[in-house]
Amino acid sequence: MAHQATAHEVLTNIDLAFEAENESKARKYIGASGVGNPCDANLAYSLRGYPNTPAPPNLKRIFALGHIIEDIVVADLKKAANIDVQENDPLTCKQWEYKELGGHISCHTDGMIEINGKSYVLEIKSMNHNSFQKFLSKGMKISHNHYYAQVQMYMALSKVSETFFIAYNKDKSTYHAEIVEFDELEWSYLKQRIITVLNGEARKISYDGTDWRCKGCFKRDVCWGDKDVSVEPSSCQFGEPQKDGTWLCTNCGGDKSCNNTDSYMRYHPMPKE
Repeated sequence: MAHQATAHEVLTNIDLAFEAENESKARKYIGASGVGNPCDANLAYSLRGYPNTPAPPNLKRIFALGHIIEDIVVADLKKAANIDVQENDPLTCKQWEYKELGGHISCHTDGMIEINGKSYVLEIKSMNHNSFQKFLSKGMKISHNHYYAQVQMYMALSKVSETFFIAYNKDKSTYHAEIVEFDELEWSYLKQRIITVLNGEARKISYDGTDWRCKGCFKRDVCWGDKDVSVEPSSCQFGEPQKDGTWLCTNCGGDKSCNNTDSYMRYHPMPKE
């Protein structure tokens, strides 16, 4: 029993170490990885930099493993003939980045890939076996529509018309890939949603936080709870995103922090109709 207690203690301490880690600062823009989220309120909270609900230890490890697998996939791609992979932008030596409206809309791709002389946006995902099988049988647009939205934003902002989407099966160590073309209709829909959010007209997707879509949302604590946020124009009901990437409070005229906290009103999306 003592041995089992020791083993349990070690595992508990691993999780406690993950819980003690400082949460990374929430992104403050509408990004490609989130644009496929069906809730406009989620996009609005991301645009305004509202903090995330902390991820549990196991989910943090899943994210970390995903980054490791990306490196493995890039290394495997580089082994193949007639393929050139550039995971970083040679002009900046950093991850490929595309943005609009001063950075209020931004995306970061896994890289660019050239296959037989043709260039594509590169997107890499790792999947469990069940998810992988859905992708294999139905195609990415149907099996993983949020990924489809993600790569559409990549292509729209980068002006590259096709994406090489490759998935790694974590259970079987097998690959499946698909060439995804730019979908003007899909991007028009996504762009209209983005405009709605930028205009401060976002609505919640549900009437209360018991909705299954809300339970797994990283913005649930600020959406349905009272988690603290910084008092600044971006978190104010009167805050508006500017073309240069800044925020302006139209109520007090502040562009850094609210000049008059008495006039500050915490931003909330509109309720579901």
